[in-house]
Amino acid sequence: MEGTAPHDSVSYPSLLMWHWYFLAWAAGLWGARYFIPSLAALGSIVFFYVLTRHLARKLPEQSLSSPKKNVTQNVARLCILFVSFVLGLQIATATLAQRPFDISQPDSLPQFILNKKYVQVTGVVREVQTSPDRRIKFILTDASYTKDDVTTPITGDVVWTWANRKDAWNKQQKAANALKNGQERSSSAKQALITANPTIARLRPMVGETVSIRAKLLPIVGFRNKSSWNSGDYWQNRGVFWRIWTWGDKAIPTRSGDVSLPTLWREKMRFNVSQQLEDLVHTDAIQKLSSVLGATALSNALDVIPALLFGDKYNFPSKRYAQLSRASLSHSFALSGMHLAIVALSISFLFTLCVRRASVYELISRPKLFALGILPAAAIYVWIGGGSPSLVRAFIMLCCWCILLLFNRPRVFMDGLFWALAFMTIVNPLIIFDLRLHLSGLAIVAMIIALPMLTVVKSYLLPNKTTRFQRIKRAAFDTFFLSIAIQLVLLPVTVWNFNELSLWNVLNIIWLPLLGMFIMPILLFGLVAACMSMALPAFVPFSETLFAIAATPVATLFAFLDDMDKAGFLTPVIMKRPHWVEIFAWYGCIISALVWWKIEGRELIPEIYNSLSDGAPTWETKLFTAAGLPLVGGDIEQRETEPPLMMRSIDEPNRNSGKSVSPSVRKESCNISRWASRMAFSCFILLLFIPDALHAYRIEHRTRLNVLDVGQGQSLLLTFPNNKRMLIDGGGFASRSFDVGRAIVVPCITRQHDSSLQWVMSTHPDTDHLRGLFHPVGYADVKGYFATDAIPRGWNKKQLRQALKRAGLKKSILKAGDVLTISENLELEVLHPSKNSELKGNNKSLVLRLVKHNGTERKGLALLTGDIELKGIQELMDSKADLSAEVLILPHHGSASSYSPAFYDAVSPKVAVASCGFLNKFKFPSQDVINELHRKGIQTLVTAEKGEVELYLE
Repeated sequence: MEGTAPHDSVSYPSLLMWHWYFLAWAAGLWGARYFIPSLAALGSIVFFYVLTRHLARKLPEQSLSSPKKNVTQNVARLCILFVSFVLGLQIATATLAQRPFDISQPDSLPQFILNKKYVQVTGVVREVQTSPDRRIKFILTDASYTKDDVTTPITGDVVWTWANRKDAWNKQQKAANALKNGQERSSSAKQALITANPTIARLRPMVGETVSIRAKLLPIVGFRNKSSWNSGDYWQNRGVFWRIWTWGDKAIPTRSGDVSLPTLWREKMRFNVSQQLEDLVHTDAIQKLSSVLGATALSNALDVIPALLFGDKYNFPSKRYAQLSRASLSHSFALSGMHLAIVALSISFLFTLCVRRASVYELISRPKLFALGILPAAAIYVWIGGGSPSLVRAFIMLCCWCILLLFNRPRVFMDGLFWALAFMTIVNPLIIFDLRLHLSGLAIVAMIIALPMLTVVKSYLLPNKTTRFQRIKRAAFDTFFLSIAIQLVLLPVTVWNFNELSLWNVLNIIWLPLLGMFIMPILLFGLVAACMSMALPAFVPFSETLFAIAATPVATLFAFLDDMDKAGFLTPVIMKRPHWVEIFAWYGCIISALVWWKIEGRELIPEIYNSLSDGAPTWETKLFTAAGLPLVGGDIEQRETEPPLMMRSIDEPNRNSGKSVSPSVRKESCNISRWASRMAFSCFILLLFIPDALHAYRIEHRTRLNVLDVGQGQSLLLTFPNNKRMLIDGGGFASRSFDVGRAIVVPCITRQHDSSLQWVMSTHPDTDHLRGLFHPVGYADVKGYFATDAIPRGWNKKQLRQALKRAGLKKSILKAGDVLTISENLELEVLHPSKNSELKGNNKSLVLRLVKHNGTERKGLALLTGDIELKGIQELMDSKADLSAEVLILPHHGSASSYSPAFYDAVSPKVAVASCGFLNKFKFPSQDVINELHRKGIQTLVTAEKGEVELYLE
C-alpha cells in the first residue's frame, strides 16, 4: 500500500521566542513564593530552549547561517530569558502585599481585636462569592472601622461571610409586613432599612455598594501546615487580610451608594429566577417527579439551576458537591471556560442554521463570522455569571483566539493561550498562584497535545464513515480521549490540591454532551422567559416549565449517584501527595517525550505504519499500534513556511538558496539532538522516583511527632522508625460544611506517604478533637480505631458510626494499664482513665505515654494528655504512674483549668506544646501556664503562633 500515512497532516504548534520569554517570566513570578522550584523551572526552560534551537539547525536555512551570528543571537536570547525571570521575581515579590500584622506577635494587634469586641466595619463591595450551605462572601475594599466615634482605615481588604442571609431576609419581610399592617408600632433598624428601600433591601448587597455592619474584626491566618494549602496565603494573594462573620438576621448591614445598572439588572434576574424555582417546588408536576426521582435529588437539581446560570451556589448543599467531586463531575457545575465554550458552540450552531447564503461567506469566512458572533454572546454570559474570575479568564482567552483568527494568524490555539496568560499575569502578577488558572491553562495544554494524537488514533481505530451512528461513536470517543488526556496532564496538580482521584471520569462521556446540548440551552431559554416575566407575568408558566425540564436530567443524575454511593462505588481513592520534585519531573517527562518523539517519531511512525499497511491488520493490532503513537507532529521549532512533518532527505537541496547541506553536518546535529532528548527523558523519569526512593531508603531511628495546625482543636500524627503511624484526634469545628479531616488531616498524613494508619485514636468525643477523624477513618487505610467508653452525641455519633461501618472497623476501648506495642523497643502506655473512674467529660480523656525501652530502662518520649483538667490530673498523679517525658502536649490546649505546677514537675519535659487557634475565644493557652513553664525553663511552642509543630523524639 502506497500513500501518505495519516500522521503526515498532523503538526504541533511551535514555540516562538516570546513564548520562551513568557515562560521565564512566569517562572520568576512563581519564585516569589516557591523560589527553589522556580529555579528548577528556569533551568528546564533554558535546557529545552537550547535543545530545540539545536533541532532547528537541522533545517538547511539555519545551517547555512553564519555560526558566529547564531552564537551571538542565542546568547542574547538567553540573557533576555534570565532578565525575564528576574523581572518576574521582583515584580511578584513587590506585588505580594505583606500582612499588616505579625502572626508570631499577636499582642501587637489592637486591643479590641484581642478582646474580640464589636466594631462598626464599613467598606465598598468589590466582589461577591457564593458558597454551598447558604453562605455568601463579600470582599470589602476601602474598608474602615469605627470605635468610640473614631473611624480608622483598615490596611488591606476585608472578607465578610454572611451565613443564612435568606433567613434574615424572610424575617425582615415579616417584620415589614407586620409594620405595614399596623400589628407592630415599634421601629427598629431592620424595619427602617426595609421601609427606606424595599426593592434593594430584598436583594443581596451588590458590587459597588457601601455596606456598614457591626461585627468582630479578626485577622486571617489560615492553617499553616507544611506542604499544604493555606487559606491565609490564598487571601493574601488577593490582598485580603481581615475577616468578619455574621449569621442570619443577627447583624443586618446598612447599605448606601449607587449600584451600576447592569449589576442591578443581573441581581434582579437572579432573584426572580430564585423566586420562580421556590414556587416551582410546590407545583403538582414537581411533586410527581419527586415521587419518582426522590425529593432530595429533585430539590438539589432545582438548587443547582442558579449555579449553572449565575454561578450562585448559595442553596447547593456541600454534601452533594462532595459527591459530584467523587464522581469527577463537579467541574461541570461551577461556571468556567467549559460553560463559555458551550455558549460559543451554541452560537456557532445558530449561525450555521441562520446564515446559509453563500454570498455572505464570500465577504467573510465562516470562522471569522463565528468569531464576531461569539464574542458579544460570550460577554453577555460573563455578565450573567457575575464576572466570576474563571469566566473572565476564559473570556480573555476567547478574545485572544478570536482576534488572532480575525487577523489571519496561524496557530491560534497555542498563541491565544500565551497571549491571554501574558495579559493576565501583567495585569495581576499574583494570578500565577490561582489554582483555577492552573487547572484551566493545563487543560488547554492537554487538548493542544491530545488533538493531534486523537486524529491519528481515530484514523487507525475508527472507520471514516459518515453514518449517524459512526458520528455519535466518534464524538463519544473524542470526549473520552480528551477527558483522559486532561486528567493525565492535571494529575499531579489535582492530587496535590485535592488529595483524591476519581475513577468515574467515564461519566463525562454521557453527562457533558447532555449538559451542553440539552440542559444549558433550555436553561438559557428559561432565563430569557424569566426576564420577560418580570414585565409580562404571563411568561411565568413558560419559564417554570423550561426550568422543570432542565432539572429532570439533573435530578436523574443525582438519583443515580445516590444509588452508586449507597453501593459503595463512589468511594474516593486517597492518593499520596507528591513532592514538588515529582510534579516538576512529571511535566518534564511530558515535554521531553514531545521533543524525543519529534526527533525519532518521524522516522519510526512511517515504518510502523507501512509495515502494518502491507497486510490486513486486525483491530487488536491497530489498537496496539495506536498505543505506540502518543506524540506525533512537526518540529517544535518548525518554520511557518515548511509543510508539517515533511520527511525530507538530509541531502535535499535548499529551495530558497539553491545550495545543499553537508550530510555529515545534518547527521551529526541529528545524533546530538537524539541523544540529548533521550537523556532528558531518562533523567526526568529517574527524577520522578527519586523522592520516593530517598524516603524509602532513608533510615530514621527517631520517632517523629507532628502537631498539626487544625485551628482551635488538636490533632497529633506519630511516625515511628518502622514506618508505622498513629493519628491521635483530628480537630474539628462546629460548622458541618468544613471538614477538617478532608481539608487538613488527610493531606497531612499523605505527604509523600500513602494513607495507611495502623492506629487511630480519639482521646474524647468533643467536636474539636473528633470531627476531623470521620474522613480519615472512613476513607484512609486504617487498621484499628481506639477510644474511651465515652459515646459521642447527635450528629457526631451518626457520622462516626457511618465512618466505622464504611471502613469495616469496630471501636476498641482503652483504659489505664493497657499497653500497645509499637515495635521491639517502643510502647504506648495508657495511663488514664482507670477502669473504675467516675470522672466525666474532659476529665475522662485518654492520657497516653510513649515509652522507649531497652529491656531494663524505660524512657518517656512524649506524654499526650487530651483535654484533662484538674480533677483528671489529680487522679492521674494519685495513680503513682511514671509521667516523665521529653515532650508534653499541654492538657486542654494549655487552659487555666488544667494549670498544675506539680504536674509539670512530675512530667519534667524539655518541650511543651499547646495546640490552639489564633486568637481563639477561650484565650488558650493561659498566660499563667505560659509563665509557669517559662519559669521552669521549659520551652513552649504554640500552633497558633508557629503553625504545625514537628518534633523528633530522641
